[in-house]
Amino acid sequence: MSTIESIVQELEKIPEPMQLSVLAFIRSLDVSATPVNHHPSELPPRILGLSRGAMKMSDDFDEPLPDEFWLGEE
Repeated sequence: MSTIESIVQELEKIPEPMQLSVLAFIRSLDVSATPVNHHPSELPPRILGLSRGAMKMSDDFDEPLPDEFWLGEE
């Protein structure tokens, strides 16, 4: 199986909004293309939750930072 056939086979497994994201990425790889400003309605829809769980907010996020942080001391 060729690389192109493998890519197509994998693309067929994912939802269409993700396929549109892949298409946008592939088009961004074309270094000969000039940048184009797309109207928001032409862009693929954003998919919420793709990075869910990738980071965790610290419990003390809103607490003031100590002077040592600002002064570069340990």
